[in-house]
Amino acid sequence: MEYPSFSVLITVYSKEDPEFLNQAIRSVIKQTVVPNQIIIVEDGELTSELEKVIENHKKSFFNDFTIVKLDKNMGRGIASNAGIEKANNEWIAKMDSDDISKPDRFEIQLKAIQKHPEAVAIGGQVEEFIGRQSNIISKREVPLDSESIFKFAKYRSPVNNPTVMFKKSVVKELGEYSNLRFLEDYDLWVKMLTAGFKIVNVPETLVDMRMSDSLYSRRGGFKYLFVYIKLKDKWRRMGLGNYLSVFTSDVAMFLNTLVPTNIRKLTYKKFLR
Repeated sequence: MEYPSFSVLITVYSKEDPEFLNQAIRSVIKQTVVPNQIIIVEDGELTSELEKVIENHKKSFFNDFTIVKLDKNMGRGIASNAGIEKANNEWIAKMDSDDISKPDRFEIQLKAIQKHPEAVAIGGQVEEFIGRQSNIISKREVPLDSESIFKFAKYRSPVNNPTVMFKKSVVKELGEYSNLRFLEDYDLWVKMLTAGFKIVNVPETLVDMRMSDSLYSRRGGFKYLFVYIKLKDKWRRMGLGNYLSVFTSDVAMFLNTLVPTNIRKLTYKKFLR
């Protein structure tokens, strides 16, 4: 079966573990359907160990391997935009630098693209692990059809960010990723939905997502809360949600900000998965 050509985009910064990056890139290369292009965006200066991992994979990958270097750390949104500019293909798959894609991830998504020609983004489910990849602690499930995704987006991000594959032309039409340090992916999905574009999620688990205590700590704090409240109001004015859904979300996030990291971790695992 002939599938659309596609690129894979990975952003990485200096604090990433070289072995995690190695596993992430390797999971992209060892796919049942191999990407036509891999784009690595170096978000600021990297360690020599990270540079070595990237160079080793560049030498072994037989398709286009594009490296984009940013002078300083700009955050995932701006770094992703830099990578999007270098993509040779209409379809771009995102991949986090510490996660592991399932071997048939891209094949599943490419089949979904053929099944849903109206969709501009295809996501899927993730299993979350700590330490060893086999140590699965939870699964984040997102809705499948466009109508359910729109309703879900009023309260929570409707796409598992490390699983998404989207159309370059649509992302550029919408102004690409916003210059945010938090929630830049969620903001992009809202821009797609409120502009009338269709997003579809597949039921299969596409990515094993690495978890750590630092992830839960980043989802707390008043800086995160202020960005969240501002975005929720912006999204309401764009047509996603109403005053009640915004108020409910803001209160939940405020309470989430107040609780200690260990309680936040338990809440995410027990009630938000």
